[in-house]
Amino acid sequence: MAKLLTSGQMREADRRTIEELGLPGMVLMENAGQGVVQAIKTHLPDWPKRRLLVLAGTGNNGGDGFVVARRLLQDGLSTSVFLFGTAASLKGDAATNHQVYLRLGGRVHEVVQPEDLNRLGSRLNHVGIVVDAIFGTGLMRPITGLIATAIHQVNASGKPVFAVDIPSGINTDTGQVMGTAIQAQWTVTFAAEKIGHRLYPGASHCGAIIPVEIGIPACYLEIPQHDVARNRMDDLVIPKRPRDSHKGNFGHLFIIAGSVGKEGAAALTALGAHSVGPGWITVATPGIAQPTVAAKLLEAMTLPLPDDGIAGIDTAALTTLRNHPVHPAALAVGPGLGTGDGTTAVVVGLLDHWRDIPMVIDADGLNAIAHSNQNTLFTHRTAATVLTPHPGEMSRLTGQSVAMIQADRLTAARSLAMNLASWVVLKGADSVIAAPDGRIWINETGNSGLAAGGSGDVLTGVIAGLLAQGWPVESAVRAGVFIHGAAAEAAATAMGGPVGLKAGELPSFIRSAINGLG
Repeated sequence: MAKLLTSGQMREADRRTIEELGLPGMVLMENAGQGVVQAIKTHLPDWPKRRLLVLAGTGNNGGDGFVVARRLLQDGLSTSVFLFGTAASLKGDAATNHQVYLRLGGRVHEVVQPEDLNRLGSRLNHVGIVVDAIFGTGLMRPITGLIATAIHQVNASGKPVFAVDIPSGINTDTGQVMGTAIQAQWTVTFAAEKIGHRLYPGASHCGAIIPVEIGIPACYLEIPQHDVARNRMDDLVIPKRPRDSHKGNFGHLFIIAGSVGKEGAAALTALGAHSVGPGWITVATPGIAQPTVAAKLLEAMTLPLPDDGIAGIDTAALTTLRNHPVHPAALAVGPGLGTGDGTTAVVVGLLDHWRDIPMVIDADGLNAIAHSNQNTLFTHRTAATVLTPHPGEMSRLTGQSVAMIQADRLTAARSLAMNLASWVVLKGADSVIAAPDGRIWINETGNSGLAAGGSGDVLTGVIAGLLAQGWPVESAVRAGVFIHGAAAEAAATAMGGPVGLKAGELPSFIRSAINGLG
């Protein structure tokens, strides 16, 4: 399943391999260093003409660096190691590899005083490969002092950098930059990818991620306690569409969205839904906005709701929806619906009235939840609820600041999902999908073209459109997020780049992406 591990989980897998399996730590370190060497040779074909600089810490990550330096020295490369600390502070396998490197004629410069960095600056001018082996996955404190200065020098040098396991300065569990961080072109990671490789801003420091097997058994990596994974499609149930289908086989989606000035939100939600193939779509929108919404949508039906005479829906809209003769297969609620009392009445009322119908809630629907008693809203629901907040909406839902949410996106998404017994999609460059049982997926598709108004409305329609067809909720949410991002990538390829991508351009690419899943 492509699990993503925390620092603690990786440490436990290492321990089990050494203590239970009986594979010595020295073997794991040798395999790790050799993996980095192979990556260098693969990605820099002219490596024999370059000089190597290894930045080493005093832990096992530094030990991996000494293996790299020793092996490339034996291959005839000019190498040097800058050790941030003293040789006396090295222990175990790292100390052994330090000694082996020295015995083969390797050069080690200890960095313990500011003046020791003068030699580093000079060396950077003459090398063609930098290996970052200062800190591994266990870093939990901000980087300051000499190491911070050295990292700034390396980043400013423009030299190609291979990070060992994870770029120094990136928090393995959150992807946060701990004061400063190495900017790598390649990150050679061992046994399994880590959460910090896939969460921003850490993801932007990793460059290309190169996984390397070092001898840790897969059964130590793929266990239930490892509940974070990359969002990929290979483990999902994707329902087939029989050739003899008719529209009744694919569900009736109700979209409750739009208001005066935000009619486009309702239309984009419907267009997103259309692109994944539900049988029918009805867009319920304030009567005052209905003519404009209807004009934008040829294939969808529209239902005018009682309006407040200004822009949005009236509280009486709830009665209209409750009395509607159609029992929809799924609901999408909130895009552009406004923030008045009518929106709150509809969202709160439908959560209970249509408790057996899957519901995707976005935008103003989320704001309505934020201002309601969340402890009772979801108590009686028997069908899935999907919440799709961006960080600002997440802040209103949880009472946490945007900065706190962004500092630990996994915890924020997981907590809300478990507290509200709902699926949560915390949108962003690294959209986080959280299940009510605590499982997490980090999405990897998408680009900066999605940073534009309306793209979230399209996503709401996509997920709701899949739910309307009877897709299992996990498949609908994960596939919806994946293909939404994949469509943005395809659009960028077709249109010369992500800049200027309009939300209305996404549906045609979403259609291609979903057809490609089968």
